[in-house]
Order: sequence, then C-alpha cells, then structure tokens
Amino acid sequence: MGLKRVTKKFLKYFIPVLLVSLIIPFTGRVSRHSSANPFPSNDIRCQIFIGEAGRSSKDYLSGYHYETLCSFASAIGDTARVTISESGDSSISLILRDSLDIAVVPSCSFVAREGLYSANVVDTTMLWVMKDLPGIKAEFAHWLIGFIGSPAQTSSLERFFIDNQSRSRISPYDEVFQKHSHITGWDWRLLAALTWTESKFRIEDVSHRGAVGLMQMMPRTASQFAVEDYLDPDQSIKAGCEVLKAFRNLFVDVAANDEELIKFTLAAYNAGGGRILECVNYAQKSGVDPSFWENLDGFIKEMGDLPVPADSLDSRPMPFKGEETRAYVKTVLNKYDRLRGLEPRYPEMDDSLLLEGLDSLDLFSFPESADSLLSPDSLRRVDLGDEHARDEEKQQDDDKGDDVSGKDPR
Repeated sequence: MGLKRVTKKFLKYFIPVLLVSLIIPFTGRVSRHSSANPFPSNDIRCQIFIGEAGRSSKDYLSGYHYETLCSFASAIGDTARVTISESGDSSISLILRDSLDIAVVPSCSFVAREGLYSANVVDTTMLWVMKDLPGIKAEFAHWLIGFIGSPAQTSSLERFFIDNQSRSRISPYDEVFQKHSHITGWDWRLLAALTWTESKFRIEDVSHRGAVGLMQMMPRTASQFAVEDYLDPDQSIKAGCEVLKAFRNLFVDVAANDEELIKFTLAAYNAGGGRILECVNYAQKSGVDPSFWENLDGFIKEMGDLPVPADSLDSRPMPFKGEETRAYVKTVLNKYDRLRGLEPRYPEMDDSLLLEGLDSLDLFSFPESADSLLSPDSLRRVDLGDEHARDEEKQQDDDKGDDVSGKDPR
C-alpha cells in the first residue's frame, strides 16, 4: 500500500471527523495557536499499548507513535513522557483518573466512553485517546492539521510502515545508526544487524530479565550511559555504541585483527566482557590460541569436557554453556553479510532459519524464526560483565515490584 493510498484513506475516513471536531466552539483557539500545554502535568504523560495485533504486525507501531507523540508535545512547547503499557484498559482508566494524558490503544478494542475523545493519527489500527476537553482538542486539532502531509509525517510513514518502505532502507532508524557509528568505528549496517538480533527494531521490547529498548540493555547499565528514556532510539543506540566501544577496547590486545575484534566485541555484548575474558584466560592456560574467535568458539563448546589445568583449579570460569553467545555472533555477522548483498559467512548454519524471506532487495523485514538459534537460557541482555552482571541480575530478581515495561527505568 503506497503513500498515495494511505493519504486517500486518511482523507476518506478522518478529514470528516476532523471537520466535525473543528466546528465545535473552541473559543477561537484553533485559529490562534497559544503554544501552551493544555494538559495538567508539566510533561505530557503518554502510554502506548499495541496489543497482540500490534506485536504481530510487520509495521513498527510503537516506534511510530512514540515519535509522533514527541512531535505533538514539541509542537505545543512541551515534552512527552512515554511509557509502554501492558493493558489498554488500564491506560484508559489512568486518563479518567487524571493520572495520564494520552493513551495510544488498538482501535478494535477501544470502547467509547463519556468524557473521552479519540482520533486516528494516520495509522488506522491505533487510536489516540485523551480527555474530551475543548483546550486539549483544540491543540490536538491545530497540530494534526499541520502534521498531515508535512515532511515529518511523510518521513514517519516511509520509515515505520513496511508497505511504504524504500527498498534500500534497513530499519526505521538507519539515520540514527549512521549518526553514531563513528563511536564504534563500525559500518552502520553492522549496528543494524546487531540491533535487529536484540530487539527486531521494536523500541517496546523487554526481555524476561528486564533488558529494555532497541539495544536491550539492563536499566542500571543504560543509566550509566546517560539513557534517561530507554524508548528514545537516539539515546538507546548511542548508549549501545558506547558499550560496544568499551568492550572493543577490552579485547583490543586479545584479538588477532580488526575482524576478530568485531567477533569478540559481539560476544561480549551478549555474554558480558568479564565472562568472555574468563574464557580467554582459561583457553590460554589450556594451550588454545584465543586470538581467533573460532578457536575460542570451539573451546567454549568443549570447555565442560576438558581437563582442568593444574594452575587453573581456582580460576576456571563459572559454568557457561555458551550456545547463545556462539550462535549470536554468527547470527549478527550473517545478517550483516546479507545487508551488504554478500553470501553469509557461516554456511554451515541453516540459513533458512536465519534469514528466511530476506533477499538483497528487501532488507527491511527479518523473520521471527531466528530466535530458534538462541539457547533456552537466553538472557537477551547487555550488562557490564562478570561480577557486576551477576550482582545486577540478582538485584533485578529481588526487585519484585520493578515493572520496567511501564515505568521509567531511572
């Protein structure tokens, strides 16, 4: 469905609704924009609930609405404080209790209620719901009229909705990867391959261990790298690049060359730098050259069955199966090769599982089935490694009341 078709659908279904809204007396505020926040809070409090349909959609609904909410807030001279909700009904209840300003919920599940106003913002599957108050509706209508057909709206449609994608685009965040790739010194497409492996480019992704955002970092780690809003793609990707840089520096004297350094850095991003360093040291004591990742990969695979060197009785790494980390490195690099139009470098892997349906022309969509390569004990997280990681994991398990999916991780 092309951009022209989306525009026609909008004109057919939403302009009449908008016109009806505009004829309601708004005390002249639509024609004379006040640039004042009509909401009761200092920041505009927003929640997004995409539901099962949204999670299965090929479109990036949470990312689109996060960006559009921020655009709306900026237009009225404020900022949006956005969280992800696990229930559309709970978000609506918060609006009615004046604890929330805007809820983004699936159109199919919303039931109109007295005191609430709802509208589509181009995306027909989702509704923005807010208090039915003249001042709020006036500001919203004023912004929406300017937003429809604007460069910002056109850019959002092209980046977040698959049917409108340029065939040369990899993700909604290509420009952000390009902006921060200098931190790692990597090709930005390698960052994109890593990010898809972590979150499939979905800002709302939260692992069962509590890792958050596009780059799947634990909240405490993210905060150490100045992430104030883990849903913000710019903050998340920049912090992820800083973490990768730290891991790269950790293994610069270990890896045989730049190509091997990339592999060690990817492994550390998945398992933690301390854990991989333990394996490097143990491999050296076992007579294995750890400067090539393939050597260490094979060593980790067999590590549990190897005899313990006499001088390593007290320094053998903690039990580490390593299936996820070994598969992770191959998965990211195979994706990176495909993004460059190359054959995957690991043909021994079942490429139909890794990259089913992805060809060199259609780079934007990746299959869900690649998760089958990850081990059942997958943490899907980024920590700063070894003792810090284990302490943080224990603390996360102890913090039973910490709901990172709906609260600011700060």
